[in-house]
Amino acid sequence: MQQIPGAFPAVSAVVVHGDATPLRFVQGTARAGHPGQVDHRSLFYIASQTKSFMALLAAHLDETRVLPLDTTLAQIWPQLKLPAPADPAKITMADLLSHQENLRTDTLNFLTAYVRDVPAADYPAMLARYTQARSEGFRYANLGDLIYGAALETRTGRPWQAWLQHEVLRPLRLDRVYSRSSRAPERRLTWNHRWDGRAWIAYPLKPDGLMHAAGGLLASSDDMAAWMRANLRRRSPTGTPSAGSFARAQRARAKAELSDGEFVCDGYSLGWYSCAYKNQQVLMHPGGYVGVVSVTLLLPAMDTGLSLVVNSDSAMEGVQLELMKAFIGLATGQADERERLRALVDGYPARLARTVAKRGDAVQKIRDDTAWGGWNWSPSQAQTQRYLGRFESDRLGRLEVVQGRDGLQARLGAMQLRLMPASPGLFGASKSVLDAPEPFRYDEAANSLRWNDDTFVRVPVADLPAGRATGRRVRR
Repeated sequence: MQQIPGAFPAVSAVVVHGDATPLRFVQGTARAGHPGQVDHRSLFYIASQTKSFMALLAAHLDETRVLPLDTTLAQIWPQLKLPAPADPAKITMADLLSHQENLRTDTLNFLTAYVRDVPAADYPAMLARYTQARSEGFRYANLGDLIYGAALETRTGRPWQAWLQHEVLRPLRLDRVYSRSSRAPERRLTWNHRWDGRAWIAYPLKPDGLMHAAGGLLASSDDMAAWMRANLRRRSPTGTPSAGSFARAQRARAKAELSDGEFVCDGYSLGWYSCAYKNQQVLMHPGGYVGVVSVTLLLPAMDTGLSLVVNSDSAMEGVQLELMKAFIGLATGQADERERLRALVDGYPARLARTVAKRGDAVQKIRDDTAWGGWNWSPSQAQTQRYLGRFESDRLGRLEVVQGRDGLQARLGAMQLRLMPASPGLFGASKSVLDAPEPFRYDEAANSLRWNDDTFVRVPVADLPAGRATGRRVRR
């Protein structure tokens, strides 16, 4: 599959069985178009699999009474107000990590995933202003782990990264798992990729500010093997965390209802899905972000597990599910899964082609909307000078519009948007050619701009640092 153009530049597939590692397949390029092959020490972003690491940390901190799982939000932030009927006095740390906090948000998810870090001290105000109550029960999202990380720092004065390093990664001897990309050896970093139908779009690793408690770890293939063994045996090589903490982290607490008719996940713990396939019990957690897909799957009864990461998102979610089924079936001696593998490989080119076409069609459908005015506006650089500057939104913060090499660009924290002229005062904002343009409209009378549903007001020139009044770069 990897040989098919547009599939994935690099892959890490690791299988453990007892003390053996019968498969450690790590192959490809760390960054398309550049030299450098991946190996068993290369670092892949594992995205939401971070939650399974946080689960063990939380179970350990519960056992040591640093932050008991029955601690409520009201005990962390006594003045916290939440939208009714959500009650801070009833939402516990266990509720947060098992996604039963009965809250939802677009703001915190968006900011922490794409824009900037949200300091722990800001959480009470953000939760009060930018969350909404939802129905009771399990609903998978990043919010619970984000709040837990902030609560842990508020209670102890130490960020979740420090706790994870000292209480989980170091005792488990996971020396090549990093929660801050800046601390990882640059030569080991693996970039993420998306395929536009002709070429790769490469994405650098998340900056430190976006490496959060719900998705903020880089890991090597060797360390993922060690992580699987520790969870399968519920044993740390140093004795810490305890077997009880492993058990507590893995025990289902919420009722999940995820099924494709074959692979059924009906429970969720503090950070693992409890699933079944062909009567085999499975622990599993997937991960995904722009240009990367991953999963770890454990079969405790067989003392075996699979860790898979590919540094592209080229129709890989469905492929990943089929590979998981095949792995479970073959590990339990069911030879018919070989047919599944053959069908998967044979059908992948068409699956990839459909994904590329679907993405292209979605972009074109938005571009064809008459609201854009036909994309006939071609302003000169001099004409676009009026749009440069800094703007502020109460919800999202500071946005800067600058003159880039290929036209105007908007920068919102770590996010960069290309602004494509559509009609006077209206631009299409997008992160890449694979993303549909979003309305980015100026209102000169109000001295503001509007991007989707957010209004950004221009920051007065007097409030800008010297040399930045025009929005141009300052040469250093």
